[in-house]
Amino acid sequence: MKCDVIVIGAGPAGLAASIIASQAGLQTLLIEKNSEIGYPIKTSAFTFKEVINSWKLPASVMAQWSNSFYVNSVHSQRDVEVCFGRRIGGLLDFHQFLRELAFQTIKNGTKIILSDKVIEPCVKKDSVVGVKTAQGREIGSKIVIDCSGPASIIGQKLDLIPKASHIEYGIGIEYEMSNVKVRNQNSIDFYVGKKEVVPIGYGWVFPLSKNRARVGVCTVFNTPEEISEKKIEHWHEKFLCEDSPIYNQIRNAQPYEVHKGAYPLCGMYEKPYAPGLLIAGDAAAQASGLIGEGIRFAMEFGKRSAKIAIESIKQNNYSDDFLKDYVTKCNMYLGEYHKVAIDLLQVPTDEYWENLVDAMIKCKKTNSELILKYLKTEMTYKDAKKIFPSFVDKYFS
Repeated sequence: MKCDVIVIGAGPAGLAASIIASQAGLQTLLIEKNSEIGYPIKTSAFTFKEVINSWKLPASVMAQWSNSFYVNSVHSQRDVEVCFGRRIGGLLDFHQFLRELAFQTIKNGTKIILSDKVIEPCVKKDSVVGVKTAQGREIGSKIVIDCSGPASIIGQKLDLIPKASHIEYGIGIEYEMSNVKVRNQNSIDFYVGKKEVVPIGYGWVFPLSKNRARVGVCTVFNTPEEISEKKIEHWHEKFLCEDSPIYNQIRNAQPYEVHKGAYPLCGMYEKPYAPGLLIAGDAAAQASGLIGEGIRFAMEFGKRSAKIAIESIKQNNYSDDFLKDYVTKCNMYLGEYHKVAIDLLQVPTDEYWENLVDAMIKCKKTNSELILKYLKTEMTYKDAKKIFPSFVDKYFS
């Protein structure tokens, strides 16, 4: 069995890569280890409206639009809400979202294999020329795009990805709950405090309606800051207990889904490519380090990996020297935004959040767009210095 492009993983990055590759007329094969696209859900599935517009998705993929951002600091007993006066994004119906992307790529000619896992690359003369699967398939290709998430299946096999113990990982867990007393249906709500909520990270209530919400916490592992308890379930239970700042909102609520996932926070890996291979999305550590947003970035880098693959096939050149342009293209998109985000990850938890609350209070009426830049990980150092003036010469490189 042979094709032009093999894409591993039918998440946002893999589906975006498949759409672009198949639109260009390439024989594209998408391999997904699960039995259906869109499950299990491992994300809160917040994204910005640009994703919906640029990928021409129907309104039905959005479960709840948001127009404001709320932070409650339990540590300093302060809270602040910035309203942007328009829809900025919202919570996806993640299953429907991925299905709609799958429909697009199928329409363009992509073939899909479900319930089979890629286990290793086929390599010839140091170049990836296909993959082998758990069900015994051996599939040849001109180029492979690994979008297999944090596992980075092919990247790991070729030693392109650092060992897990050397990477900072964000890990999150949430309940999707009914009978929640939602504070503001159109807001995304964050709860912070090193001692009161979670040592590193934040808790959240993301409304889906007037009485349903996704309620969870995330933290970071493998950081210099010490975490006394490394089971994310422990911190989630704490966030739901009687001492929690949200207890009155969820005291009579019940969960009907659990979502749990992890993603690397180290910034894009140095070499997300090899001869015959490109790596995109969480597999290449291309998520935002600020609020854990991954969908928008995964799709952007999935698209960019596919465009490089198209050019590689046109020129019949699958070498390192040719594919390294992928990193150049990715860095052009990132600009200095992710450098700023990586610097901010070094700030101790309470110091970080208290300075953000200060900035939100200052900017909410006069410069809400600056806070939106923060939310979207679109801050230059000039922007970041306005938001976090006390971090200048202390954390910003």
